[in-house]
Amino acid sequence: MPPLSDALRLRPDSARFHAFVIAFTGAGGKTSALFALARELVDYRVIATTTTKLRDPRLEAGRPIDSVIVERLLAEPAGEIGCARAFAPRQGSGALILASGVETEERKLVGIDPSQVEALRERCDFVLVEADGSRGLPIKAPAAHEPVVPGCADLVVGLIGLDCLGLALGPKAAQRSEILGPLIGCAEGMPIGPEHLLRLAASPMGLFKGAPPGARRAILLNQADAVSSGAALALVEALVEGQASADIVIACSLRDGYGACEIVAARRRSAEDRP
Repeated sequence: MPPLSDALRLRPDSARFHAFVIAFTGAGGKTSALFALARELVDYRVIATTTTKLRDPRLEAGRPIDSVIVERLLAEPAGEIGCARAFAPRQGSGALILASGVETEERKLVGIDPSQVEALRERCDFVLVEADGSRGLPIKAPAAHEPVVPGCADLVVGLIGLDCLGLALGPKAAQRSEILGPLIGCAEGMPIGPEHLLRLAASPMGLFKGAPPGARRAILLNQADAVSSGAALALVEALVEGQASADIVIACSLRDGYGACEIVAARRRSAEDRP
């Protein structure tokens, strides 16, 4: 399989009985990761959606999409019969994008209620969900209402952009820097270092806040070309060997304009190594 799907250990039989649900949280490349994975899974029936907001892929060249459906009822709780059951993607044609509305000023699609995601599992092989917002910044801490991870998520992918390293902590470097600083032990104006990323990944209020207890967890360190290959590998090793509650750690460079993902380093935590 292609690099990212292989590194995440996605297998063709993962969706034999119901769709495999993947939620993307954090900052520094969620949308790029979602569509890179959608491109790699083009031979399957893929639905992509958001529980927050998503840049409208119709306005971005090269996105692997089949069609975009906007249905306002998707913003409502699913109830006994979720209206999401009405939507089925075509195999091999690109992702079917579902949203509940459009914000033309922000050029974004408005998300669906997370309870609707469960109904989608009956209609496809993979559901890809952007479950967090970061306003294009490389690192963030979640507010009380964030992220919005569906309870049925099988895999939560938490992203950090490595181009945050060395930046002075503040609103230009991080979303919700006032929350992030105390969480990772970094004062306003202090350079963000590798040790701060380790704390963000390990904190229950950090990268995997809201992840379902039974979901696998993967850390995706994007913008690996912002540091040396040795530094990227060292950070992957530190995350695997430290207190981060992740099953897989990947350092990569997501090429947004090409829909590609170049893996620099990847390591899986063994069951015995889990904290």
